[in-house]
Amino acid sequence: MAAAFAAAWARPDLTAQQWWEQIAPHCEPAFGRTLRTVDPARVPATRITGRPVAVQSPKDGRATYRVATDAGTLSVALAAIDGRWVAVDNDFVRTVR
Repeated sequence: MAAAFAAAWARPDLTAQQWWEQIAPHCEPAFGRTLRTVDPARVPATRITGRPVAVQSPKDGRATYRVATDAGTLSVALAAIDGRWVAVDNDFVRTVR
């Protein structure tokens, strides 16, 4: 799930509507609504460069993964809701060059 969210997130080439339609299915509904305000042109990453790495392994319905991108590291917080894992938060740390 973290990989799918990251792949949808790293698409600054899409319109805001297209971007949201791709990312929303991977999100908890309230988090998805929050992402509706994102301008994808401001997303710094254009591609994923690594596999998700567990920072907090799935336990008690929670997990956190870091995903390497061409512009930095995306952190994705997941929760098990209604029998499936969905993104509930994210953060991005830009690589300093």
